[in-house]
Amino acid sequence: MISFKLLGDNIKHVLIIVLVVAVVWFYKDYTFQKSENLRQTENASQLRKSETLLFTTQILNEKEMNDYLKYQNSDLKKKLDNAGIKASRIESIVSNSYKYQDTTKRETDLSRIVEAVRNNTPTSQEVIDTLNCWTTKGIITYENNKLKWRVLDRQFNNKSDGVLYWERRQWKFLGIKTRLFGKKEFTSQNFDDCGESRIMKIEKKK
Repeated sequence: MISFKLLGDNIKHVLIIVLVVAVVWFYKDYTFQKSENLRQTENASQLRKSETLLFTTQILNEKEMNDYLKYQNSDLKKKLDNAGIKASRIESIVSNSYKYQDTTKRETDLSRIVEAVRNNTPTSQEVIDTLNCWTTKGIITYENNKLKWRVLDRQFNNKSDGVLYWERRQWKFLGIKTRLFGKKEFTSQNFDDCGESRIMKIEKKK
């Protein structure tokens, strides 16, 4: 027959084990929540800086990665589906977007075309427009009372460099802003020959 002392010792041991398991579980949950908060805070900070730096890094878990592909980059999602690449196998995504607008006024003398139209004489004139990174080649033709502009070639050549570097954080000393002795922090800058590029790097959380 089991004595009350032995039963009490067994219950005590069970309670100790349960307590240890509970402490370990709460500690792991605490550290997980802490790391998640740090990750989400850093992601939000990166998004705020992206308008200025034109570069951002996001660390996403599997659900966030799926939401990104579904709602923010559905075009890429379709391409992945067509290529047979499963979202669960993606480790990282680097997305580059370029914006280029040229409003420079340029003129081409078309006197020869005007004269041909007046005399109803078939003619053609090649036009090449080059500025910075963009080159357009085409030909203007007049024939059978029709004036046509035909584009023969379009080329866009841009060089983009992204630089990650550190600088001192700005702080105030006696009301004066300074970076002297400020805490080191990493930042980045893009350099484009033409237009403006934005880079987003997405990494799956390990």
